[in-house]
Amino acid sequence: MRVLLLRHGQTDLNVQKRLQGSSDIPLNERGREQARESHEFAKANDLIPTRIISSPLGRAIETGAIFAGIDISSFKEKEISADYKPAEIELDDNLIEMAFGVCEQRNMGEENPAFLHECFDTPAAYRPPEGGESYDEVVARAGAVVESIRSMISSGELKEDDTLLLVSHGALSHAIFEYVKKTARENYWDVDFNNCAIAELLIGADRSQDDYRFISDGFEKNW
Repeated sequence: MRVLLLRHGQTDLNVQKRLQGSSDIPLNERGREQARESHEFAKANDLIPTRIISSPLGRAIETGAIFAGIDISSFKEKEISADYKPAEIELDDNLIEMAFGVCEQRNMGEENPAFLHECFDTPAAYRPPEGGESYDEVVARAGAVVESIRSMISSGELKEDDTLLLVSHGALSHAIFEYVKKTARENYWDVDFNNCAIAELLIGADRSQDDYRFISDGFEKNW
């Protein structure tokens, strides 16, 4: 039994260095290409999932579908979303990206570099903007995801031959890493998890046995 964590592919806002957060921004063509290349990597390395749980945002759902080789040709006329998705993909709101409130879809590097410094360079001191989430709130959601998986394993819901794929986002993935490794908040962003990067989560009987390892570094580094 394996548990994989996949970050979604590239979006236009990634390239434009705008905070996406909980905004539902679709993949761009480069993001879809990254997902297709990741699918080939998955086939070559026996990583095709038997079960997929995704963030409810379209960029994550579409990435997971392409990665798993699900036919999404019938979705061409409308963007994939929580209300319009392949039946094979389950959704978990706890996998949604960190909310940045009034700062979403804005280039804060141009508008307020001090905000970005506090958010990414000194996360232990971060104060969320109006409508945004704190790091504690995001790590709590990440912990709920991990504990849900632990329950699925202990109950036998996940079988030995299963490969569970979680599809999420940059900040939420780092929250999972913090929860699993119990690292200090100031180390939140110490590792890169690029678009379509893949990690394997090693979930033990209790938190003392949890770990993770990177399987693929993904593609070009983006927000």
